[in-house]
Amino acid sequence: MKFSKDLPDDCPLSRAMPCNLTIYMLCRSATLSGHDCLTQAERGRATNVSGEYICTRHGLSVFPSLESCIHQQKLFPHLGSHIAVASLTTEHGVIADTPSKNPSHMTWWAYDEVKRVECFTIMQLDK
Repeated sequence: MKFSKDLPDDCPLSRAMPCNLTIYMLCRSATLSGHDCLTQAERGRATNVSGEYICTRHGLSVFPSLESCIHQQKLFPHLGSHIAVASLTTEHGVIADTPSKNPSHMTWWAYDEVKRVECFTIMQLDK
């Protein structure tokens, strides 16, 4: 399995581990689209950053628990009012803890052939 040829040097991060967990992600609507699964780099937001951010912008922002994803939703409501869940295995890529304002934040670098949108299912949460 290979990563995208568009990844910068030293990416994924050296501390990234093979995926083997359930992850959660914020999304904007109750219907998941490919746009929801774009990295910041794929959205054109990888410029003017340095250090690890050069690499993390090329991975998908995810969370290891529903609670940490809800916490992110409260911190940044503009990121989406829906939550999607995915069960990842080693065939999906690698993942690393990349804490920010949310200490549970993680970054997932999917292998190039993985269709990220097909990994996720929108959760039906009671509000």
